[in-house]
Amino acid sequence: MKKFLILLLSLVMVMGLTACGPKEEAVDEGDTVVVYTSSAQEVLDVLEPAFEKATGLDVEFISMASAEGYARLVAEKDDPQADVYSCGGLAEILTDTSLFQEYKSPHNDELPEKYRNNYGYCATNSGSTHVIFYNTDLCPFEIKSYADLLDPRLKGHIAIADPLKSNSAYYHIETMLVDMGKDPANISIDDQGWDYVRKFLEQLDGKFVNSSSVTYKGVESGEYWVGCSWDTGVMSFLKDLKAAGKGNNVKVVLPEEGVITKLGGPGLIANCKHPNNGKKYLDYVTSKEWAEIAVTIPGQVVLLDVPGNTYYETLGFTDATKTWDCSSYWTSQHKGEIVSQLQTIIEELGVKAPPKE
Repeated sequence: MKKFLILLLSLVMVMGLTACGPKEEAVDEGDTVVVYTSSAQEVLDVLEPAFEKATGLDVEFISMASAEGYARLVAEKDDPQADVYSCGGLAEILTDTSLFQEYKSPHNDELPEKYRNNYGYCATNSGSTHVIFYNTDLCPFEIKSYADLLDPRLKGHIAIADPLKSNSAYYHIETMLVDMGKDPANISIDDQGWDYVRKFLEQLDGKFVNSSSVTYKGVESGEYWVGCSWDTGVMSFLKDLKAAGKGNNVKVVLPEEGVITKLGGPGLIANCKHPNNGKKYLDYVTSKEWAEIAVTIPGQVVLLDVPGNTYYETLGFTDATKTWDCSSYWTSQHKGEIVSQLQTIIEELGVKAPPKE
């Protein structure tokens, strides 16, 4: 009898586990995943059909500037309206990990060790380098460096978005601080670097552009002589220009003082409405299948070793290019103080962007 009761109790426990298990995992999420993104439209136009075909899920991309995306994420903390955050990169995610769920893609171990999701919150799958882009017909000299941007002849002719709102612009400021500081190899930030940033902002003659895309489009059209932008946008734009038989009047430059490549990738938002679908999105964008497609999009830096990755050659990286190891974790620890001082300088100089039309 005792054995029978033990057996009966065991069966009840197994049935209970069987009944409860699926309820925990098989959440009725529908077939949608919502993604806040600052990716270029050229990327989304390729990613959307590829993801939907591979997973059978529908993806809804909500595009916005990186700072706006992060502000919405914070404002919606108790009731998130998206499942995946892809505005910015690892540095932004590490700024406040309470906004995200810990998750590691099954493809994480396929990455080179230095690129892996070692912090648990970001599906690292790309990189981003920030470049100078100038009009060779209008600029009165060849631009090679950040130092060149302080030439008095360029005052009022430089385009850059508001670094308090745009990640691409912010990372230019961060790179300037490192490049023009006293000890860039050790990623120092000092008065010398800030002195350069102030002088650079004075060169803008009181005006930011109102979006990162205006930067490279304005340079090609002749509205500006030189712009500070980011790789993906510039390279996609150059591809379009080439297809239209244009683009001979513009040139991309890696500042000779040094460049910094930041890791990027999406994060799974805490308490999101479609967590399992969100995980499938992270799994897909970290897969070799997506990497092999992504390398066909100009400007995309994929971290997996796949054929056709010509990013570095296209941008002009050589063995002589100086690259600083300024990690995303470093940015997450210093961005607050940088933004605070930057905001003070911007207000003092009265630099503003016109409203979007």
